[in-house]
Amino acid sequence: MTPLPLTAAQPGSAAAPVPASITASTPKGDDRSVYSSGRGRATIFSFVFLLLLPFFVSLPVMISMRIASGHYDSTPGLAMLALGFAAIMLLVLAELLFSIRARIALGETAVKLTLPSGRGLVPMLRYHSHEIPYSEIVAVETRREIYGGALAPVMLRGARIVTKKDGNVQLGYLNEANVDPAFPYAEIASKIAKRAGIEVNDRGAVHRKVTNKFMGLQGLVDGANGIDEATIADLNRRHAHVVYALIACLVLLVGAGIVADLLADQDPVAYQSAPASSPKKK
Repeated sequence: MTPLPLTAAQPGSAAAPVPASITASTPKGDDRSVYSSGRGRATIFSFVFLLLLPFFVSLPVMISMRIASGHYDSTPGLAMLALGFAAIMLLVLAELLFSIRARIALGETAVKLTLPSGRGLVPMLRYHSHEIPYSEIVAVETRREIYGGALAPVMLRGARIVTKKDGNVQLGYLNEANVDPAFPYAEIASKIAKRAGIEVNDRGAVHRKVTNKFMGLQGLVDGANGIDEATIADLNRRHAHVVYALIACLVLLVGAGIVADLLADQDPVAYQSAPASSPKKK
């Protein structure tokens, strides 16, 4: 396991180019004008959803039958299982809808978007279509958003379009270490900016809370909670220490298990049950 590489541009720098780490991860000479998920992706998520659906539907019936028959001993555990199953089904449904509905088409005079819209508990379940002429685009912006701390920092790069009428139109988020080939948002943002005759504006890096994003709460003003290079370097250093500590604990646990097995093999009598006493003869 290696520490998560984080780098940041200076917040507020105008017309900053897209980092080479992103452009290098996208295929060169990609002349696509339409971005969407393939049929195979939609088929796989459809199969997984339909496969899990009968088990998910049966859980409320099982809980109701146990409550009606008065068996309350394992009902709380079954309810926790149902909640976890519901979260998994929600994620699979979100991916299924995205693979079916998400689409970006770069036309000659306008870009057509069908992407998840809005904020809140289920932002991936609502979709909105836009047709934005290139002449209405004021800016194309990208920004890194860092979530979590030293234990498990996660860095996503978001891309959005700023228009004269509709304001901000979010394209999406990508993980620079694992770019989705179906929707390389950094590449899409660069193509949109080129067709609009402007440069991609890199807004730097900011630290956001997962709870705020999940609940749909707006973050602070751009740059107000920006992160500089020194802060990111310190986060990388602390994350490396946490990873090494976790690896050391794992090695110790595995070593302790091996030693316990060796001691058990040397003293097999301790693991044998005492023989049953024979009945007394009269």
